[in-house]
Formats: sequence, structure tokens, C-alpha cells
Amino acid sequence: MRNNFWIIWWARLFRGRVCRPRFAGLGVFRPRILVVGAVFFGLVGVGVCLFSGQQFKSVSTLIAKDLFSPIKPTCWQQSLSPAELSGLFDDNYFSTPPSVSVVTKASLADSELTVFTTINEKLQHKLLKLLRRYHPQLGAGVLINLQTGAIEAMAYYRHDDENGSILSPESGNLCLVSAFPAASLFKIVTAYGVLERKGVTRQTRFPVVGRHHTLYKYQLGLGKSRYRYQPVEVSFEKAFARSVNPIFGKFGIDYFSAPELLQLADTFAFNRPLVFDLSVASSHIQSPDTVYQRAEAASGFIKTTTISPLHAALIAGAPLLGEKLKRPYVIDRVIAENGSELFYHQECRSDFRLADNKACAELVKMMQATVKYGTAKKSFQHLRKRRSFRNWEVGGKTGSLDMPNCDRRCEWFAGFAQGRKSDRKVAVALVLVHGEKRTISSGYIAAEMLAEAMKNER
Repeated sequence: MRNNFWIIWWARLFRGRVCRPRFAGLGVFRPRILVVGAVFFGLVGVGVCLFSGQQFKSVSTLIAKDLFSPIKPTCWQQSLSPAELSGLFDDNYFSTPPSVSVVTKASLADSELTVFTTINEKLQHKLLKLLRRYHPQLGAGVLINLQTGAIEAMAYYRHDDENGSILSPESGNLCLVSAFPAASLFKIVTAYGVLERKGVTRQTRFPVVGRHHTLYKYQLGLGKSRYRYQPVEVSFEKAFARSVNPIFGKFGIDYFSAPELLQLADTFAFNRPLVFDLSVASSHIQSPDTVYQRAEAASGFIKTTTISPLHAALIAGAPLLGEKLKRPYVIDRVIAENGSELFYHQECRSDFRLADNKACAELVKMMQATVKYGTAKKSFQHLRKRRSFRNWEVGGKTGSLDMPNCDRRCEWFAGFAQGRKSDRKVAVALVLVHGEKRTISSGYIAAEMLAEAMKNER
């Protein structure tokens, strides 16, 4: 008995010293009694908390799938659905200042609720102010904290003259509408798929014939041209930064079949629901029927590939985090009048994660090149004069294409910013639909938002 290590350990744990020989028998059973008692009273306490959640505000009101399922985070269902959560906000909450982070007048079934959001009031006001200052026909933007998945700003704008001629007013929050053509933002998806292949890096060179922003069949080797063009070799990084359509069109022909291209798009959550607190439309890509349509889809030079601003922000931030990308959320919790929690945020991984770390690292460098010397250079030029800009790493992708149902120009910027000396990481997506005259670039508004989000990073 004296050499029983379990008895010695339990005795030291509960008494602070080894049991005396004359109480050795009692010392054997006393720890067991204490453990059994502790477990019993612990279970009783947990049961009281679970069955009287209204009296204990820290215990959430949750509904399990069934009585016998194991208690895991994935097995619990929230009391409010995305459709019900969307109804807690006024129609103009995300489009009219001031947008407060706590909504206290929402009601559900004649019960007043308090909704705690993740909205940063300063960033939200900045975004709304910029959209109203430059008054495009339509505008929408989302800024996400990539470390947590929290939406820090989400706002949209409709010009008074638009009157639903581009998108119906019934479409609601434009940040969650996937009616905007993805344009060259889809090059992020194609670039990741190409970088996954062996022997391809951002320094790999590819030939291009003709102008960079066109996509004719002769540029893809599918027809003859009456002009004599000499092929010029361009690095993969430069082709991405300057949005060279023929090179990405050739990727769609040479590297991917139609099913493989759809599978690559599925990796980035196209053609499937995006899980979010509020109701959000799925981004869509059609199956290409011809070789030329494959080239159009891979380069983004097609109107049938559509995306929402929320999804665009996630795609822009995905290369920074890879498999660690968090699921986005805008509602932290919903509290009823009696103090019970009807909804609370549960941290989860995103619906899509990029598994190839090497491809992600290369893609991040290519997105930085877009801001450094590519299509977004002018939009970020004014930030280079700021001293704090040296402490950030900024990257992104631009895109522009006409809307599917009209000739109005849709212009994108989706990108990220991270601190060189801190863990702060944010992603932003801005889409503007211009009228007859272009008022401002989406890259400029995105640059201002990233600067405001990284303002305190030194």
C-alpha cells in the first residue's frame, strides 16, 4: 500500500502530504469519495444552469439536434435563422448614417430584442461618407477583420437617379447580393489553381500576343489574325498585376478542363451557399460549353460569373490565412427582454480554405505587385506619402466589366492589408457601378478604408 503511487498522488492532492500509516486505509478511499462528490455536485450544477437558462444570463438558449447527440459545437443550432436575423435590422440600417453598433429596438414576435453587432462605427461612418461623397449609381463595400472574421464595416449606396434601373430595390443589402460580375477578380481563383501545379511560380514567364486587355481567338491560338504580332514573354506576376487577359485565357484552355475549372471555383465557394449570419446570395459560375468560354471564365472576361462584395472580401483575404480563414459574422449576440441569449457567435472556420501554403504565399506577393506597379498603383499613390504606409503590407486585385442587364460599368477592388510589426489583418472589397461619367475609382475608396482600418498600426 505504501508503494501505491496513485494513493500517494491523491493524498498529496487533497491533503497536501502523504497519509499516515494508521490512516492508510481511510486515505485510500477518501480521495475517491471526494472525487465522486465533486463530480456529482458539478453535474447537478450544470443541470441547474441548463434547465434554468433564463435566470442565468451567461447560459445561452440553444437547441440540440436530438437528445442523444454528443455535445459538440457543431451539434448545436442557434435559435434564430439568417432570415430572422436579417429582419432584425431596418431596411436602411446599412445605407444610412449613423449606424450604431448596438440595435435596441428590434422586435420579434412582439418581443423587444437587443442586437450587438461587430460594426465599427468609425469605419462604417467613413465608408458611408465616401460612397455619398462620390455618388456612383450603385456602391457597396465590406471590410473584414481576418483574425476573427468580424465585419467591421458593411455599407451600400444607391443614387437617387438610379431608381432600380440597374438592380431592383427589392434586392436589399447590396453587400450580400451576387448580381455583380466578378470580372478580373476571378483571376485570383485561376492564379491559385495554376500556382498549385509543379514548376509554376510567380516568376514563370508566358508568351502573350496582342493587347493585354482584349481576348480575341487569335490571342488564344484558336484563330488567325490579319496582323503580325510577335509574342512577348511576360512573368506570371506581371500578368496578374496588370490583368493580362490572353495569358489567363490560355490557362483556362491548357491547364483546366470544364469540370476542373468548376471544381477550382468550388474551392472558393462558388455555386454553393456562403454561411453567414444574414441571408446572402450564392456566387455563381456557369459551366463553359466551348473552349473559348473556358478562356473567358478563367480570365473573368464573362458576365455570367457573378459574386457578392462579402464573398469578394473573403477571396481577397484567403491567401493571407490559408486554412486558418475564419467564417465571417456581423452579429455578436442577440439578447431578449428577459436576458436570455437567442443567438451568439460561435467561432468557426470558413466554408472554403486554401490548403496549399506555397501557392498562397506566391499569390500574396502577386497581389502586392498589383498595388505596387499594377492596375491599382494610382489608387494607392496618395497613401505612399504617409509615413505609416511603410508599416503595412497591402495587396489586391482590380476588375471591371459591364453589368449583365445594362451598359453600366461595374468596377471592383478587393484586397488586404496587414501590419509588418503586428497581427492586424483586414480584407476589403469595393464595387462601384458608374453612370455616364466615372466619379472615382473603387481602388481609391478601398485604399482610404484600409488606411483608416490600419490607422493605429505603427
